Amino acid sequence: MVILTATIIKIFVFQDRKNFFQLFFFLSLVNPFISSASLLFLYEFLDINIIAAKITGDIFTSLLLFFVLKRVLSN
Repeated sequence: MVILTATIIKIFVFQDRKNFFQLFFFLSLVNPFISSASLLFLYEFLDINIIAAKITGDIFTSLLLFFVLKRVLSN
């Protein structure tokens, strides 16, 4: 699933970029840790419902990693 997603993103969003797959792989490894940290922050410290915190944390993490990927590959 990750390889399929990476290929689709590479074809449609990041055409002709070097080191795309290495960076995508690294961000895919970091993703669960950032997602868990955002879930902990939203649920424990801001006292948000666990389901809303999970959805919000996942959206935040996905957007954050997308912008990091875009920023690094634009250079």
